[in-house]
Amino acid sequence: MPPTDPNPSEPGSGGESNSALDRVQWRAASLAVVVIAITILPAFMTGALGVQIGEDVGIDLTGIGGLYGVLFGTAALASAPTGRLVQRLGWEIGIRSSASGTGFALSAMALFPDAWWGMWWPIAIVFVLAGVTGAASQAASNLALARSVPSDRYGLLFGLKHSAVPAAAMLGGLAVPTIALTIGWRYAFAIAGALAFVIALAVPLRRSRPDLIADPHAPKQRPTTPVSTLIALTVAAALGHAGIDSLGAFVVPYAASEGVAVGLAGLLLAVGSLAGLVTRLVAGWKIDSRQHAGLHWMATLLVAGSLGFLVLSVGGRPWLVAGVLLAFAGGWGWAGLLTFVVIRANPESAAVATGIVNTGKYVGAGLGPVLFGYLAQRVSFAAAWGLASSMLLAGGILVLVIRLTGAGREMAAPPPKRTA
Repeated sequence: MPPTDPNPSEPGSGGESNSALDRVQWRAASLAVVVIAITILPAFMTGALGVQIGEDVGIDLTGIGGLYGVLFGTAALASAPTGRLVQRLGWEIGIRSSASGTGFALSAMALFPDAWWGMWWPIAIVFVLAGVTGAASQAASNLALARSVPSDRYGLLFGLKHSAVPAAAMLGGLAVPTIALTIGWRYAFAIAGALAFVIALAVPLRRSRPDLIADPHAPKQRPTTPVSTLIALTVAAALGHAGIDSLGAFVVPYAASEGVAVGLAGLLLAVGSLAGLVTRLVAGWKIDSRQHAGLHWMATLLVAGSLGFLVLSVGGRPWLVAGVLLAFAGGWGWAGLLTFVVIRANPESAAVATGIVNTGKYVGAGLGPVLFGYLAQRVSFAAAWGLASSMLLAGGILVLVIRLTGAGREMAAPPPKRTA
C-alpha cells in the first residue's frame, strides 16, 4: 500500500472547509525558517561588521570578499552531496547538525584573537564549516517544508523561508549600531552563536513518521525535472546571487565611503533587507493565489534588481537609498519563487532537486563578492555595481528562455485539480 499523501488536498479540490494554513505542521515549518536565518549570519554579519572588523584585524574589502568566496564556494561543493544525505537521513538531523555547526563557527569568530584572523587559515577553516552547514540547512529546510506544508501553500511558506535571508541581513545591519558600536563586534557573533545552539536544541529528537519519508533507493527519489533544465536554473541562480550577495556584503562599506555614518549605513542595510523580505512574502502569497507564473515573475524581479544596481552605479549618494531599496526588493525577491517551482515539480525529491539548483546560488554567492571586492578596491564601486547589474539582467533573460522551453512551461503550469 503506498504511503499516505501528507498533502492530500489541492486548491480547487472541493469540499475543503479548513484553511490550508491549518494543516501546516508549524514546528517543522518554523524550524525550517529560522535555521536559514541563523546559518547565513556568518556571511552577513562579516559584511555588515566589516568596518569594525577591518579596524581591529586589518581586513580590507578584498579580504571580506575572499571570506565570502570561501564560505559560498564550500557551500557550492557541498550543496548536492548534502542534499542527498539529508534526503536519506531526514530533515531533523539536517537542521540539528547545521544549526550546531553554525553555532561553533559563530562562536569561533567571536573568540579568535586578532592574530588568528591575520594568519587567515584559522578563520578560513571556520568559513569552510559555515559553508557546509549553510548548504545542509538549505536542503534540510526545503525537505522539512515539503513534508509539513500543503502544496497549495508552498508559495507563502517558501516565501517565508526565503525571507529569513533578508531578515538575517537586517539583523546584521542592526547589529552595527546596537552592538558593534556599543560593546564590540565580537559580542554580536557570540550572541548569534548562542541563538544557533538554541535552535539546534529545539529540533525534535524523533524522526518524522516513516510514511512521510520516501525510500532513498526508490526511483521517485530522482528529480522528475530534466537535468538540463535544473542546470539552466542553476546558472540563473548563480548570476542572480553573484549580484545580490555582493550588495549584502558591501552596502555598508559603500555607504560609509560616500560619507554616510557607519551606524546609519547599518540601518540602511536593515531597511533594504526589510524591502527584500516583504517582496519575498508578497511574491509567495501571490503565487499561492494563482499556482503558476513563478518563472516569469522571477525574471521580472531579477530585471528590477538589475535596475537598482544600475542606479547605484551612476547615482552616487543622492540616489543611494532608492538604489538600495530597488536592488534588495527585486534582487532578493525572486529566490522563493525558484524554490517553489523546483519543489512543486519534484515533491518527492525536494532535497535532491534543490541541492542541485542551490549549487548555482552558492557559486554566485562565492564568486560575486570576490569579483565585486576586487573591482571596488582596484577600480571603483561604480564599476562593481555595474557588474552586479549586468549579472542580474543576464539571469533574468536566462529565466525567460527557460520559461519558453517545454520543461519550463510544464514547471510553470498550474497543477491538475483533483476530483472528488
